[in-house]
Amino acid sequence: MTQKEMQTIGALARASGVKVTTIRYYETIGVLPVAERSQAGQRLYGREALMRLRFIRHGRDLGFELADLRELLEMQDTP
Repeated sequence: MTQKEMQTIGALARASGVKVTTIRYYETIGVLPVAERSQAGQRLYGREALMRLRFIRHGRDLGFELADLRELLEMQDTP
């Protein structure tokens, strides 16, 4: 994916409905992979990060605990 197709953390937050601070937290706890960085050090995210955040947000809206969603994501990552 080229940098042109990548989104900044602010754009990702708007597209996913997840706050910037929450995205950073998800990176810290490993639910969201660490973002690539631009030459200026800005976080850049691709479509996969957007889809993952939307999945997490939807699961949280349905009442799933973050630990349960982490398990589901781990199963998806390593079938």
